[in-house]
Amino acid sequence: MKRILTILALLGAMNVQALSTQAFVKQLRNTHPFFNQQALSSQIKQIEKQATGANEDWMVALDGYYKSENADNIDTSVYDQLNTTSVGVSATRKYANTGGNITFKHILTDKSKDIGSVRSQFSVDYKHPLLRNKSGINDRLNADVAQISIDKNTLERLEAEESFILAKLERFIDLAYAQERQLINEHRLTLAGKELNLVKQKYAASVVEKVDVLLQQDAYQRANQQLLQAQQDLTLLRHEIAITLSLDFTKAVADTDLYQTHNLQAMALKKYLSDHARVLKINALTQKTFKRQLQSFKDKSKAKLDLNLGVSSAGEHGSYSDAFTRQSPTWKIGLGLSYPLGGIESNSNINKANIQLLNLKQARQEQWLNLYMQAKTLKEKIGLLEQLLHANQTQIDIAKARTTEEKKRYNDSNGQASFVINAQNNEQNAQLNYAQVAKNYQKTVLKFKATVDQLVK
Repeated sequence: MKRILTILALLGAMNVQALSTQAFVKQLRNTHPFFNQQALSSQIKQIEKQATGANEDWMVALDGYYKSENADNIDTSVYDQLNTTSVGVSATRKYANTGGNITFKHILTDKSKDIGSVRSQFSVDYKHPLLRNKSGINDRLNADVAQISIDKNTLERLEAEESFILAKLERFIDLAYAQERQLINEHRLTLAGKELNLVKQKYAASVVEKVDVLLQQDAYQRANQQLLQAQQDLTLLRHEIAITLSLDFTKAVADTDLYQTHNLQAMALKKYLSDHARVLKINALTQKTFKRQLQSFKDKSKAKLDLNLGVSSAGEHGSYSDAFTRQSPTWKIGLGLSYPLGGIESNSNINKANIQLLNLKQARQEQWLNLYMQAKTLKEKIGLLEQLLHANQTQIDIAKARTTEEKKRYNDSNGQASFVINAQNNEQNAQLNYAQVAKNYQKTVLKFKATVDQLVK
């Protein structure tokens, strides 16, 4: 009830709604540029993946030349002078899924002067790998690595968002604590004011001494100073939250139960983290990248054996039309073999990739140990903080009872004003300690959920 009254007081008369935890996160996602940056990083990865398909683009080429030959002084030549004009057009495309490539080519040659003829030749050539780059394993390397990078970026993005949201939610809990702290200090100041008025009345009636009035005035000023400090801290936090969420200052009010306890999901931490931890999945994808590269490194150390197929059609006549229409077909088939001697680069790349894989496996084990240690200690801390919360509640009840008894004794002239003030201060400290423990508890729960990747899914 007191929390609701505090929220209403902070909201004032304006028709605005306080922020729940869910509303806080939703507003954060909708307004903060961090999330737009994350989305843009994913788009970049998609564009990089598209770029890997460039090796399958058609490559169109055009070449030509003009040659003039004078054979006057060559006895064996069948012509005195020959001018040759040649133009060739070709289109080549690689198929990454097979590793093969195909080339379409047309060459037109015109010979003039003493000999007049036109030659037109069409050809189609296809090369298919049988050993190295079989099934396009090397041609697909960049595309495969880019896809792994996209999958990895998805997990890294979730991890970054979770860390960011955790940090901002901790500030949201700080805001809820600051509101509670102000409420406690306001209550203390109200009580101190009432006690001061009562002591002044008793002093006027000569029931108490001047020192009792001074003691109560000192207690009132201390309470007022504490309230002013609490108001300052709360105001600064509200400005911070308002700017972070792009909200008006009046809307920066937390509506969350600081003292709520949570029933955490029961799980076998070791196995759960090993199976579900995003950090370990990111490590596995990094290993997958090196394994894919290792496949290509090993493949490049093989002999290059290609199957070459080709068909062509050529015609050579005195006119362009005859050269195009009267042609003779030809086909060919063959093998091309080459083998790298030494293999220094391939062996170096293979050894390096193997060492990197071993390093990643050791890093995974270290990551798993760190995660388990952090999750285990946070879970234990949550249990201990819950016990401390119950102990604080008991302490508050005792402090309230003591304050009541001290007031009763003082009103019966059997006690001193300093005892009442001390009891009231003790009660306030117990409530502040309770709020402080509650704040630590809520933050610890958030950290635990983030550690086991349950804060952002």
